[in-house]
Parts: sequence; structure tokens; C-alpha cells
Amino acid sequence: MGDDQDSLIRVTFLGDTLIGGEAQTVLDEHGPDYAFDGIRHLLMRSDLVVANHEGPITRRERPDRKLDTGRKRYWYRAQPESVLALRAAGIGVVSLANNHVLDFGSAALDDTTEALDLAHIRWCGAGTNRRVARQPATLTVRGLRIGFLSYMQRYDLYVAERLYATRTTPGPLRLRPERARVDLEKLRTQADVCVALVHWGRNYRKRNARQIRLAGDLCAAGADLVIGHHPHIPQPIELHEDVPVCYSLGNGPLGTPGRFHSGRPPYGLVVSFDFDRQGRIRSLAAQLLFVDNARVGFQPRVADHPDARRMLRKWLPRELDWREHDVDGLVAELRPSSTRVTQVC
Repeated sequence: MGDDQDSLIRVTFLGDTLIGGEAQTVLDEHGPDYAFDGIRHLLMRSDLVVANHEGPITRRERPDRKLDTGRKRYWYRAQPESVLALRAAGIGVVSLANNHVLDFGSAALDDTTEALDLAHIRWCGAGTNRRVARQPATLTVRGLRIGFLSYMQRYDLYVAERLYATRTTPGPLRLRPERARVDLEKLRTQADVCVALVHWGRNYRKRNARQIRLAGDLCAAGADLVIGHHPHIPQPIELHEDVPVCYSLGNGPLGTPGRFHSGRPPYGLVVSFDFDRQGRIRSLAAQLLFVDNARVGFQPRVADHPDARRMLRKWLPRELDWREHDVDGLVAELRPSSTRVTQVC
């Protein structure tokens, strides 16, 4: 690659993550670190791990009210001890812009941000009001300043529930392209690399046209990297005018059974990006996880059989030259001229 490997900064992304929920009995027996033990070797090579935290971190036991829509509804939460497992796995940033962050009410959201702060894990995308939810998570990793913004797509159901943060009420940050443009322009003055974390799409469904349109908006607004969550299954990784867009990473360690039937792939993605000192992406790596908790018992593991590897290739950009790696899965290099060069401020 022309760069010494030690000079590159690796950032790894996990999908929907919750060290709790229906896994709590298992975690009480084995400890919260158990959820990461099958994939820890994928994360330990990274300078920073980023995840979508799919729910609050709280001891509160009374779920918040949700509208009666005639559908089965879900309430997620993790215990405060889980943050130690997040930290031990290298997770330094979490996205909170998701539809479960208020499952146990606004007080539980306060519990969540307090627990994360105590563990020195940065967070973004939700808060006591819209101003707080718009604040980025920024940190310097081996001299490279990286900033994260987190958004949730507009859904009629959650508008009706008044889930999204407003000027005076708590919740996740609703994605508005013009707002994102303003946020990314401001973030550019604070960070060498700007990452948009987005909750979008439909559960257990393929990528849709709205996701593609919103990805284009975010790339045009200045995102250097777009990472998607919410569908609970992997969706394609593409280069949108040289900006990598991961439409959905699917699940990471997530304390729910999942709905992996009718041909739905029981996999998640772990994706790593290697940045040079100028903030350019020099390579990316993707590994497939087996996440069907009916079979892995709330402990995801690498899916390394030949059929899984063929499926992994299906979700990766075909224009890149992929090679196999014994830990990282499939790896491709990106030429600096093929990636957005960020201005070091």
C-alpha cells in the first residue's frame, strides 16, 4: 500500500448492539463480556470500535408507553454493568439515534448517557432536546480527529409517537438533509474525518430507494463515510462518488432472538476502515458474523464456511480487488485518488 501498516488508524464498526434484553439471563450467568468473546479477535486490532446501541442502559423496569398499532411491540434495555463489556471490547463511540432509545422513558435516556459518560464512551444522536442530540461525538485517535453525527430516518409511526427530539423534548435526532448539511459543515471545522451514522430502512428488508437517496444527500453534504443500521440484516456496501456507504451492518451482539426465517440471512457485518494520517481511507475489511441467537446463544461468531464467504462477497463493492485475510475476512485497498481527501483543519 505504500504506507507502513503501523501508521494507519483502524476504525471498526459493529451493527445493532445491546448487551442485555432477552440475553440477560445468559449474561447474568456468564458475565456481560460473554457477548463479545466470539468476535473479540476481530476488534482487538482496532484503534476504535463504533456501534449502534439499540436501546437504553438503565435499571428502570417500567417500559414507556407506545402507541397501540396492532403490531407486536418490543422494549429493549441493558443493565449498567454492560458498559464495562462495551469498553473492554474497544467501543469508544455509540450511536443513540434509534427507535428504542426511549423504550424506558426519558429518565432512562438520562441513565444511558450518564453510564456512557462514566465509562468514557462518546455518544451522539439523542438527548434531552434537539440541540443536545445534534452535538457530535469527537475524539482524537493517534493524532487523527474523527467526528461522528447520528440520525434516524423519518417514520410515520415514530412521528405519531412523538419519538423524535424537539427543541424542548428528548429523543433521537430526526434526519433532515439540510440539517445534516449544516451539522457536517460545522463538524468539518472540528474533525479531519466526518462520519454519519444513520438508522434507516425497514426491518429484515432489502435496501430501498429512500436509503439510496438519503445516502446521496449525506455524501453531498460532506460525509466521508456513511454507516447504516436498523434492518437487522446486512445490506450492500457501495462507493457513492468515492464515499463508502454501508447501508446496513445488520446485528452485532444483540440481546434479541431475531427473525431469521423465510430466507432472511442470519448474519451481521463487522467492517473496518484503515485511515492514513491525512484522514484518507486506504483500505477496508469486512467479516461476516453468524448472529442467529437461537443457534449461537447470544454470542455471535465468525461465519467462515464457504457459503457464508460467497454471501459476503455479494454485499461488497465489485469494483474493488478483494483478497482473503485469516482474521479480517475480505480486504480491499483504496487508492488515495479514489477517496475524498479531507482538509486537515
